[in-house]
Parts: sequence; structure tokens; C-alpha cells
Amino acid sequence: MFKLMLPLLTLPLICANAHAYLDPGTGSMLLQVVLGGVAAVAVAVKLYWYKILSILGIRKELPEEDIAE
Repeated sequence: MFKLMLPLLTLPLICANAHAYLDPGTGSMLLQVVLGGVAAVAVAVKLYWYKILSILGIRKELPEEDIAE
């Protein structure tokens, strides 16, 4: 397995420059990916905010009677 992986891992080190063209749409797409990731993390934190606070010991868990109301 190592004999197969070694050439694949060293190939990027010996290749010449690509001189490739990146159009403006590529930058826009990368920006959308980054902003989408930030939004996904924000939504996940919002969903689990009280669990995060209780794990960190900042806020105690509410009794079940208070949750039902």
C-alpha cells in the first residue's frame, strides 16, 4: 500500500506550474461556500446553544416542569 501511495503523494511536488486561468465566477463560488459554511455553523450553534452552555457549566439544565410550560 505504501508503494502505491508514495508516488501519489510526491506527484504534486514535482509538477510544473499550471498557468491556469480562474474566472470571476470561481471567486464568487468560493465566497458562497465559505459564507454557507459560516451560516451552517451559526445555525448549529443556535440549535444547540443551551446544551453547549450546560456542558460548559455556564448554565444549569432547566427542570422538566419548566420545559413543559
